[in-house]
Amino acid sequence: MKRVFWLALIFALAFPLMPEAGSVPTVNIIENTPVYNQSQKIAVIMKGTSTSIVKESDRYYHTVIGGDEVMFSKKRAKAVADSYGSVRGAYPVRALTKKHVPILNAPKKNAKSIGQLQPNLTIQLQRAQGNYYPINFGGKTAYIDKKDIVIDSGIPVLMYHDLTKVKRSDNVSVLEVKNFEEQMAYLKKNNWTTITSRQLELWVQGKLNLPEKSVLITFDDGYESTIELGYPILKRHGQKATSFLITSRIGKPGMVSKYDLQSTTDVYSYQNHTHAFHMFNSLTGLSYLQSESRFAIRADLGEANETIEEMLSGHKVKAHAYPYGKSSPQAVLAMKDAGITIAFTIEEGNVHRGDPIYALNRQRVHSHMSLKDFADKLKGM
Repeated sequence: MKRVFWLALIFALAFPLMPEAGSVPTVNIIENTPVYNQSQKIAVIMKGTSTSIVKESDRYYHTVIGGDEVMFSKKRAKAVADSYGSVRGAYPVRALTKKHVPILNAPKKNAKSIGQLQPNLTIQLQRAQGNYYPINFGGKTAYIDKKDIVIDSGIPVLMYHDLTKVKRSDNVSVLEVKNFEEQMAYLKKNNWTTITSRQLELWVQGKLNLPEKSVLITFDDGYESTIELGYPILKRHGQKATSFLITSRIGKPGMVSKYDLQSTTDVYSYQNHTHAFHMFNSLTGLSYLQSESRFAIRADLGEANETIEEMLSGHKVKAHAYPYGKSSPQAVLAMKDAGITIAFTIEEGNVHRGDPIYALNRQRVHSHMSLKDFADKLKGM
């Protein structure tokens, strides 16, 4: 009985109950209402618009616009019986407002304006649908006309995994090498500069300027195909890439070998993807970097670092890619303990100056992408 109790407690802590979508409170705006973040006015919500509430204080309701929490006066809104959940989804596009920007209730001409954004703001949007960008506006999907904003492209970090000559599975992370060749040729033809994770780190921190068309190419896991198929293409085009290794798998069938690492450092920078912690905890369903202690994670990261550095004399491991993109506060502390200075998620979007250095976005490259899709991701669109 005690064992059942403790298992139930662990499960409850790991998976707290989430409110039903319909339980999210909603208010109706009773007069045109300015909306603020902690320091400035960022938008106006028009009278008659309904908005979901993520929390409230004595004086303010809090909602979400784009990917940011904002607040407005409770005196300008009235609680209503109807309720709905906050819009969830990726917001990989970052844009700048150069003027007051209308927020529309539909992606079409003559749509009703339900609010407006202030000039000189940075706002997060979903990928474009025709001539409009979807935006989370108080828990509903609203739209912004392309012509009213300027895309802040940032720097793309491309995420690859495995390459193949002939596609034999439905795994979208396995990319046919002809597509990879086409993408690398596109980068070269259009004057993209491939950079290292260290260069990106310094750029994010404002310590280094980079060419406008800079891109970081990354591979996860350490598949043998990155050597047999990827390396010759990258070398021929004069391009650099970063390979995040699961070091306990080095030398295993289908994975890179010690010789592979030592013979390809003219193209690849080899970095940390854990030693043996690239897995999920079977009890909680969390990844090891979410479920294990800071000290256990530190030990695993340290072993991965040492394995790579012993194989590559003089090489220092400073970058990490989170398995499955999953992190935690204890994992970030362990990164710092292990000397990791930059880390990547699998959240969609480009990297911008000032972004959190231990939670940088990447752009996933998958087998269903067209070359136009690839070009749009480079631009942060």
